[in-house]
Amino acid sequence: MNESKSLSRRDFIQVLGIGAVGATSTSFLAGCGPKSRASSADASPSNSASGSYDSEYDVVIVGGGIAGLSAAITIAREGKGAKCLLIEKEGQAAGCSPVCAGDFLGRDDENKYPVQYLKDMAKTSIGPSIPDDVLEAFAEGIDENLEWILSLGATMDMLDTKRSVYANRDKSEYREFNSWASAEYSFDDNAQPPYNHVFNFLNNVRTEDYDSQITFRANCPLQDLICDDQGKVVGVVANRKRIRADKGVIMCCGGYEHNEEFLEGYCGVGNAISFAGQGNTGDGHKIVARYGADFWHMHNAAGFWMAGRNLDNTHFSNGALESHKYKKYGITVAKNGRRFYMDWDGHKSLDLADDQESMDLSRHVGSRHGVMQFGGEWTHLPMPSIAWFIFDNSNLVNAIDYKTIGTKNPVEDGWLYKADTIEELAVQCGIPSEELVATVNQWNDFCTQGKDMAFYRPSDTLTPIVSAPFYAQRCNPAMLNTDGGPKRNAHAQILDYNGDPIPGLYSAGEFGSIWGYLYQGDGNVGEAMAFGRIAARSALQA
Repeated sequence: MNESKSLSRRDFIQVLGIGAVGATSTSFLAGCGPKSRASSADASPSNSASGSYDSEYDVVIVGGGIAGLSAAITIAREGKGAKCLLIEKEGQAAGCSPVCAGDFLGRDDENKYPVQYLKDMAKTSIGPSIPDDVLEAFAEGIDENLEWILSLGATMDMLDTKRSVYANRDKSEYREFNSWASAEYSFDDNAQPPYNHVFNFLNNVRTEDYDSQITFRANCPLQDLICDDQGKVVGVVANRKRIRADKGVIMCCGGYEHNEEFLEGYCGVGNAISFAGQGNTGDGHKIVARYGADFWHMHNAAGFWMAGRNLDNTHFSNGALESHKYKKYGITVAKNGRRFYMDWDGHKSLDLADDQESMDLSRHVGSRHGVMQFGGEWTHLPMPSIAWFIFDNSNLVNAIDYKTIGTKNPVEDGWLYKADTIEELAVQCGIPSEELVATVNQWNDFCTQGKDMAFYRPSDTLTPIVSAPFYAQRCNPAMLNTDGGPKRNAHAQILDYNGDPIPGLYSAGEFGSIWGYLYQGDGNVGEAMAFGRIAARSALQA
């Protein structure tokens, strides 16, 4: 995050080629490319196609997460002797892959993954957000995921989650759709590495089985692409080295969840804090923009919710999967002292609503990877820069994850404010006392009535705030990952702003993810594996 903060607004605008700070978020990158793609005619010496190279490979892959590993292993297995270079700007992959749950989508022996479910999730109020052929290619990739993992040496006994496509409707993120699916596979978290996570497993396959065909370079940040006179990408500049890529470059460098400028520009939540590693700062987005790449889904993220933090705003009070377990013991208010959204929230809370049998999507509440029901539709919400989780003494034992915070004295150790009255608590939080008192009184009335008439929280989350002393915990907008980036087609080729493929340039994973609207859990890992293979095969066939 320190790196992203060092980028000035002027530098940011110059890098992207944006002529006005007031560009709308939907077109921030989409129209900012050059009139013609960069070529050796107007390139600097470092990115000119002419001249010598420090090394040469068939394919260069940027980013060492699950997408990059899947692409590299595919090159090694199917490339008939092809050699690839896998570069990572950090000492090891530091985006979402090492810290994600590691679950992935797949098929079972009898059922393919339903492409219609992907299409239903991609349909917005103005129509589809992703072309059908891209979703069909993704569905085919999902159907290959499990078989591919097993072909690399895993066994079904190693997987502790083995849920078939239609096994459990309650596990489907959008179970209201008739096209619902709930397929899921994952390694056993309690197993010995590398058989405890798909990222560790793929890294082991790379090093143990394909070390001679995959060269891995850590601490090797991408700095530029190299194009020839026809605009074909033929190499990269990475860590000040010019590297030839005869068959193409595959961009697998993740999202931009640690780029404050992007988060503010596209999502209106510049200070959002990601649970993922700090390596994803949007470097690749800025680089491909210079070569005319068009962009999509830049607003889309697995967020946002107001997650518990310590008062210094340096640590989360619980894991991303756990927030709603604690937030149901109180309410969340903003700096004006008022509730402002459905505040029984978190990364994922699929208990949904009191009317469990309802197939009406517009009446459900809860959080689905950070998106929430808002006006009868599901979207991610822009959140204020700070909020306060308010609860009372009777729930002090319930509202805090003591194992995570590592103390039995959360007030003394800087996790909570404490006061004998709501008015005094408001003063400590810096919010209007009269507003907080009115909000707490209204909330307690809802609890007595058994119905939250403001935001319709389920009845088993209606916990009154009546027993002194009272407590407040700082909350900040939280997220998992972003999905926006360069558009890709069904062959994983990155498209320019005319809709044409940029020759020699491909993408996979969250770098321009196809998840542009609604999202099914396990989909990012499933996509990283599927499009990692698609990109590799397209490069080999080019």
